[in-house]
Amino acid sequence: MKYLTFAIALLGITLFGKSQSNELVPKDPEAKKILDKLSAKTKAFSSITADFDFTLQNKAEGLDDTQSGSIVIKGDKYVIDIGEQQILSNGELVWTYLKDVSEVQISEVDEDDDAGMLNPKTIFTMYETGFKYVLEDDKTIDGTVVNVIRMYPLEPGQKPFHTVILNVDKTKNQIHSIEIKSKDGNIFIYTIKNFVGNKDYPESKFEFKLPEGVEEIDLR
Repeated sequence: MKYLTFAIALLGITLFGKSQSNELVPKDPEAKKILDKLSAKTKAFSSITADFDFTLQNKAEGLDDTQSGSIVIKGDKYVIDIGEQQILSNGELVWTYLKDVSEVQISEVDEDDDAGMLNPKTIFTMYETGFKYVLEDDKTIDGTVVNVIRMYPLEPGQKPFHTVILNVDKTKNQIHSIEIKSKDGNIFIYTIKNFVGNKDYPESKFEFKLPEGVEEIDLR
């Protein structure tokens, strides 16, 4: 559980936080074509629904754990379910529900916090700023042929990771998986499954309903 909590926090810091750089600096024009096409398709969806597998690996520590989760994104609202955690935002507030300890933490969305909160609404467009990149040879992952784009942060000294590998499904033109290599030896792999665009969701889906017996901790 502690690894999952850390991984979600790290993902918020490294991928979804704002970059100090306002422009992407492409090093490979062929990679840019793929990313531009991917971005255009993704931004055309009114909502995104996906299941995913999260894997944490660390060879030195003998770690190789996988958990399954789901994510729904609609504008600046989202719901993530993974393991014993649910993270939900209505665009103004964020509820982090820790089911195993019957506790929910409430905080405000802070768009100016570069190093802090999880901002999943940009998970499928996180590559647009803050990286340089290069297109590598295609490969096949579990029967799926993917474009492999290796990305490096423009400001590596300010990030806890050194490399992000983005695998793009060549047939579907969508993210297949994201691999994040951190400086401490951890490798975080997010494999996207059952991706669906434009599902209709009521606004009530993005409002947390307090279960009986769950303690509220207001961090606002």
